[in-house]
Amino acid sequence: MAATDYVRLRQICLATSNIRKAEATLSTILGLKVCHRARLPQFGLENIMFAVNSVFLEIVAPVEAGTAVDRFLTRNHGRGGYMAIFDCADVAKHRALATAAGIDAIFERKGEKAELLQLNPRQTGATMMEFDHHYGGDDLFGAYGWAGEDWQDFIDTGTTRDILGIEISSPKAGLRAALWAGLCDRPVSVGEPGIAEIRLDYGTITFRQTDNTPAELLRAIDLTVIDRRQMLRAAEKAGLAVSDSSFDCCGVEFRLYGVA
Repeated sequence: MAATDYVRLRQICLATSNIRKAEATLSTILGLKVCHRARLPQFGLENIMFAVNSVFLEIVAPVEAGTAVDRFLTRNHGRGGYMAIFDCADVAKHRALATAAGIDAIFERKGEKAELLQLNPRQTGATMMEFDHHYGGDDLFGAYGWAGEDWQDFIDTGTTRDILGIEISSPKAGLRAALWAGLCDRPVSVGEPGIAEIRLDYGTITFRQTDNTPAELLRAIDLTVIDRRQMLRAAEKAGLAVSDSSFDCCGVEFRLYGVA
């Protein structure tokens, strides 16, 4: 796919009711410092962002009751990722694809640094999808307005290397995969039963069939790390639920792939 028509997984947003605790926990486990923080009164939330190489992990928390983030946490009992944000070459193209698919925009903005399009999560399922274009950001290490002017200075791959992708769980995974593939303008590949994937110009979206629950969730993030065992020990010490290859934080499973 030509660089002039890229679509990349660029930012994953998780929600929590205690952003200070989440910051301390993830900073320690991932070996990263916050690259940007802000208070966004128009959305009733505050946020922090970590630069995981060229992809961003954002944590948001409500600052008042009744806001979208507060309702999300209540409705999902704290489970699932709040938003998946895709960096693209042409927001207008994805707006047209959404319109053709019958998906409504719930928020749009075109500013000095970037333009964005947020789609109705009740229609896309699982989580909110956002498509952005950052001026001067065609290069993965170029401008990214949401993360501040100096986010590159906070890149540290000594503990955590890269975000590889996300997983969506759904009782209608095949239909969701087809819808998201159309919105991203990328093909779906089907492997083992109940699994479908969309490979973007950076990052992969995996859809997993779940027949035992009606819930649709952004349920997992895949990461490459330097030392998986060491990271799992740090997560266990922080009081998080840990398996042989993952830990649970801010409502999602962080699945680790590493050299140890």
